[in-house]
Amino acid sequence: MNKDIRFALLMVVSLFAVSANAAPMAYSVNSDSVTGDSLYLINLETGAEQHKGKLDTGIEARSDTEGLAFSPGPDSRLWGIDDAAGTLFPINPSNGSINWREEIQLPSEFHADGGNDFGMTFACDGSLYFTSVKTQSLYRRDPDGSFVIVGASGSLGVNISAIAAIGNPTKLFGLGNGLYSNGSIDSPNLYSIDLTLGTTLKIGALGLPGEFKYNEAGLAFDSEGGLWAITDRSQVNNQKSQILSINVANGTATLIAETQNEVGYESLAIGPPAMCSLQAEVEDAFPMIPTLNMAGRISAILFLMLAGMLILRRRYI
Repeated sequence: MNKDIRFALLMVVSLFAVSANAAPMAYSVNSDSVTGDSLYLINLETGAEQHKGKLDTGIEARSDTEGLAFSPGPDSRLWGIDDAAGTLFPINPSNGSINWREEIQLPSEFHADGGNDFGMTFACDGSLYFTSVKTQSLYRRDPDGSFVIVGASGSLGVNISAIAAIGNPTKLFGLGNGLYSNGSIDSPNLYSIDLTLGTTLKIGALGLPGEFKYNEAGLAFDSEGGLWAITDRSQVNNQKSQILSINVANGTATLIAETQNEVGYESLAIGPPAMCSLQAEVEDAFPMIPTLNMAGRISAILFLMLAGMLILRRRYI
């Protein structure tokens, strides 16, 4: 095998090794848009967005979609929850359309003045969990359609507008809001949530105080157990949303990318509930592996190429 072929193979292997853990694609809604909510497919590695369509029933458009999540099973569907309309609804991911006949009304307590800033996720057993900032409480919709509060009203004790479930038995995680409406620091931390008491346990802060400035967020696990967040910074000088990879063991976040066009993303859905066949603790079963952002990957590629060239040069001098 001559030197040119060896060098070409080295480049291919290097590229494959670095890009093997590429970030997934995810859905989100720009719920702060003055023209109404739209569904986007986002590349979590680059922040590039694909507009899929307006969230519209054909009769009425959604205007405050706070949460997105995929239901479990082979017939998985993308669902949204809207604070203004007080409804749950399945969404056609190809164009954002909603069949109004399939909308589900939330209990009347969520219809008053909005301000719930819902977080939403499905568990492996089909249960739908959602949080309300307004009441600082966790709720569950069982597969039979009944709604129940988990624990006591206000038991979360913190403003959480983003949640994500994983595993079997279910582990539930929540992300605290970053800023209060007056701009002061709220609770930019990762929490575990007790599914019996509806209480929270702080895992850790995303970063240093003020490092990640955002209002609300979206949270989701990928199929490999990696935890992702997207932050709404529309009230922070109208900045683009940040895409974060979060270490579930200690709560620390790594900035991966920023969205390229839209602002106001505060929901995130990657796929159906992950790791449903496993019975282990999330922290033990899915140790978080550090990932590189695009700049880091390019640097790694260049480093591997340089190392290969030096090795080949030494062998053929």
